[in-house]
Amino acid sequence: MAFLLVSCTTPRKNNTLSFASHKTESTNTDLPLVRGIKTINDVQSVGFEWLPVDHPERIEGFVIYRKQADRPFGRVGIVRNPYATHYYDDGLTPQTQYYYQIATLGRDGGISAMSETISVNTSFINPVENVFASMTSPREIKIFWTPHPNPSIARYIIQREDDQGKFVNIGVVKNRLFVEYFDKKLGDGQTYRYRVIAENFEGAKSLPSAVVVGKTKNPPPLVVNPQASTDLTRKIHISWTPSSQPDIAGYKVYAADNATGKYKEIGQVRDNNYTDNVDLDGVERFYKVVAFDKDGIEGVLPQEAIRGTTLPRPPTPLITKGTIEDGQAIIVWGAVQDPRVKDYAVYRFENNARSKPLRYGGILGTQFVDKNMENGHKYRYQVVSVDSSGLESRPSKEVELRLDR
Repeated sequence: MAFLLVSCTTPRKNNTLSFASHKTESTNTDLPLVRGIKTINDVQSVGFEWLPVDHPERIEGFVIYRKQADRPFGRVGIVRNPYATHYYDDGLTPQTQYYYQIATLGRDGGISAMSETISVNTSFINPVENVFASMTSPREIKIFWTPHPNPSIARYIIQREDDQGKFVNIGVVKNRLFVEYFDKKLGDGQTYRYRVIAENFEGAKSLPSAVVVGKTKNPPPLVVNPQASTDLTRKIHISWTPSSQPDIAGYKVYAADNATGKYKEIGQVRDNNYTDNVDLDGVERFYKVVAFDKDGIEGVLPQEAIRGTTLPRPPTPLITKGTIEDGQAIIVWGAVQDPRVKDYAVYRFENNARSKPLRYGGILGTQFVDKNMENGHKYRYQVVSVDSSGLESRPSKEVELRLDR
């Protein structure tokens, strides 16, 4: 026989929360019994229907009792109408077994003998199906699924597994037909596990969906074969092999003054080389290069740095002779035994120390003759060696000469 939700009265909800055991209540065996109980279960509620009782004039209504497992029965509701044949009990736990009994309530407050015990199992909402998660999005993961077929679904709850293996709520989508969620501000190249739970308008939740795995886009790979120059004047040239990743947008160069120092970004380039204009002689710098892609995702700084240096100054010449002969100054120095040295230059200072010197460059030998001396004037001379890039050594010790005729 089909369960009918029709009656001469409106179905009643429990109007008391008393849970006293019915064993302590006064039983009146003359009261009519409740028979022919039928139930229909939902996720969080159960509906009851019973046959009209004989002699309804003897009763005031009906008392409903409920229990779980080994607990005693407790009163959960009263229907104060002797002609009622329906009741519903809600606020239950999904997928849970409950037991019910119904008795008639006498006008003097006593109750009839209990009805047969009715076993009821609350149902559940089927899980969300066809859940997917993206695998290549930069710093976010898109979770999407098939709309739940149950029209009573009001929203979806998205859960992500935490470090302890527990799924926690991270977001809500408030429409049955809106079936995507973006988990943002995630780490690069990270993997996460998700599941989706549907919830109906009454707050009942579905079984969890199957767990899906999502992954954010990997950072660019390490730069290959980085090199730094050691033979340039006052600059260091850094180069590396271009990345094979097709969406690389450029490279960032980081530098520090020592291998274990704090690396700071000094430049960005699209090509696979960079020149650091140090403007100092004989210094060393340490470099790390990372690629970044079109989404701005930057590669991880490598553990090891590359070392580059600028050329030091050439060796300083040593003046071996400084005399005046026949009204001319003659300056002689020892040859510098260094293949970098291309030629020499002599600086002549006249009178005070602040005077701007004259420079005589392009000297291939190791002697300089000054024929332009004036009588009674003091002259100071310094010699430097010069390499092919024009970098000069530090000046030699000066020689001071005075022409007196």
